[in-house]
Amino acid sequence: MTTPKPLRGQGKPLPPDFGYDGQWILEGRIFLYRPAAQEILGGLDVTAIVDGSGSDWSLGINSMQLAWQLGVGSEEIFEHNRLATLLLVGFEDVPPSVDASFAKRFTFQIGDRHGGLTVEGGEPNRNG
Repeated sequence: MTTPKPLRGQGKPLPPDFGYDGQWILEGRIFLYRPAAQEILGGLDVTAIVDGSGSDWSLGINSMQLAWQLGVGSEEIFEHNRLATLLLVGFEDVPPSVDASFAKRFTFQIGDRHGGLTVEGGEPNRNG
């Protein structure tokens, strides 16, 4: 059985001028952030996207939503990320809602617990 390896930059703090408080899951692309306000867990969550220059972009995962999916505390999720025991075990394209043109489902694991989040974006899909 292959043991998953930590992702590049996993657990590193986000830069102070980044605009979000959190850590990298995959440095430069996927970050885990602390939401500024309490949110209803399991509800609709707006994905944080940080545009860099040119084709650079980073996708934010709400730490409270992911912690809830995995059954851990909202601060504990950062410790798992820092220790690389938060694993990104898969991602796949899924059908988007009518309010998006693309969607991707990310699946994470901590120990024997699995949870996932779907990220949607782009212009609304008015074709159905």
